[in-house]
Amino acid sequence: MVWVKFGFDWQNLFVLHFPDREYAQQRWMWFAPHVFSSIVWWNFAWIQLIKWIRAKHIWLHRLNGRIQVTAMMGQIITGIGLASGSPTHGVKMLSIAYGLAMAYVLANTIYYVRVKDIVRHKYWATKLFGYSQAIALQRNQVYFFAFFASTLLGDSPFWAVAPSSSMEQRNAESRDMFDDSFSMCIFTAIVLTEWYQAADVHELLEYRVKDVNEKNGLPPLQQPLVG
Repeated sequence: MVWVKFGFDWQNLFVLHFPDREYAQQRWMWFAPHVFSSIVWWNFAWIQLIKWIRAKHIWLHRLNGRIQVTAMMGQIITGIGLASGSPTHGVKMLSIAYGLAMAYVLANTIYYVRVKDIVRHKYWATKLFGYSQAIALQRNQVYFFAFFASTLLGDSPFWAVAPSSSMEQRNAESRDMFDDSFSMCIFTAIVLTEWYQAADVHELLEYRVKDVNEKNGLPPLQQPLVG
C-alpha cells in the first residue's frame, strides 16, 4: 500500500501538469525522505504493539523502537518542511501544529523509556501510534466526507469536476478535497486516540476511587466528590 501511495504521489508531482513547476521540484526535496520514513514506519511500527515480542524478545522491541524513533523524526522534520511550502495557509498552520504535537509526544515517549518508566512510556507510545494514523485516515475522509457528506449537502466536489472541466478547475477542486480531508483526518486520529486511552484512564480512576474510599472509611459504592 505504501508503494502504491508512492506511485500516486510521484504521478501527482511529475506526471500531471502543474502551473508552478518550481514548487513541485522544491516539494520533492522534502517529499522523498518523507515517504521513505513513512515506509519504514508503516511496515515495522506495528511490531511494537505485539505483547509476546515485548515479553520474550525484548532485544527486538528495543532495536525496532530505535528504528521507529528515527523514522518518526524523519517524518516530523520532512512533514513540517512539506507544510512550509503549502499554498493553503490553513493547511500550512495545521500541518506545522500537527508536526509539533507529534514531536512533543515522541519526546515524551523517548524520555520515559530512558528513565525506565515503562507505564508512562507505553502511554505515550500508544498516543504516538494513534496520532500517526492521521494521514492513513485521510483516504477514508476523502471517500466519506467528500463523497457521502458533501453529496447529502448537494455540493459534492466529485460532481463539480466534469470531463470538460479545465485543468485549473480540476486542480482547484482537488485541492479543496485535499484540504477538507486533511483537516478532518488529523482531528479524527487525535479524537479516536484520546477516546481509546480514556478507557485506561477510567480504569485508573476506579482504582483511585477505591483507594480514597478505603482511606475515608466509605462504602465501595459511595464515591467522594473530592479525593
